[in-house]
Amino acid sequence: MSSKIEKISVVTISFRDLDGLKKTVDSVRAQRCSVPIEHVVLDGGSGPEVEQYLESIGAGLKYWRSERDNGRYDAMNRGLAETTGDIVWLMHSGDCFSDPGALEYIVDNLADPREQWGYAKVRRVGADGMDLGEWGFMPFDLHNFTIGKAPIPHQGSFVGADFAKQLGPYDETFGLAADQLYLMRAALIKPPVTFDRVVCDFDTTGAGTVRPIKESFADLRRAWDKLSHYPYGTRRRSRLQSKAIELVVRMAFHGRERVRAMLGRAPANGG
Repeated sequence: MSSKIEKISVVTISFRDLDGLKKTVDSVRAQRCSVPIEHVVLDGGSGPEVEQYLESIGAGLKYWRSERDNGRYDAMNRGLAETTGDIVWLMHSGDCFSDPGALEYIVDNLADPREQWGYAKVRRVGADGMDLGEWGFMPFDLHNFTIGKAPIPHQGSFVGADFAKQLGPYDETFGLAADQLYLMRAALIKPPVTFDRVVCDFDTTGAGTVRPIKESFADLRRAWDKLSHYPYGTRRRSRLQSKAIELVVRMAFHGRERVRAMLGRAPANGG
């Protein structure tokens, strides 16, 4: 087995977002990479316009499908099943690689790719295209990750083909946070390889990004139960600590929103 990447798979899921899909496809096609890139696109049945677009570029895709599915994680699992690369990258509709050399950087710096998983930094982009800064906590810290202090940007992450088989599919019953559950499961098996480089422009307007703080922390605690991992030792102690952290985060958030209101800026969703 080769210790270097010989092929990269990119999986894109999309639903009623033709402009975002085009942006993502263009960013994959713009990659100047020394190894083949296969692109798999799963659209949730957005209608004739998207089907026509996918048909028009079909020769450049490894696989595409546009039909109703059971949600984003069903689509992601179906996409993963179609890949044959050494590593798989989930780049959702609307997100894009940061520059043409992003994937080549990973090719040049990742050894034993099929057994690894990891992440690099992303650039957060707002609805108006505003640069909201870089995201990606390094070095990786398991405790800070599992308590929600240092989340991993899913669009900046990749998983090796053999390690993906060990992890199994995304949990389609877990809701919008199934991507973080997937990465937490990975982190509890082995630490990620990290790259202190921006590789992705991350569209922050997606449903999973603008969720209320309360829901995000509730999902975090559900993940602990699912994986039988409690970062503060016991379930009770971990839940009490988590709720205390949640309260501090919500108070800080609402303090910032009051400042925004005074300045006439629209609030975000932090309920």
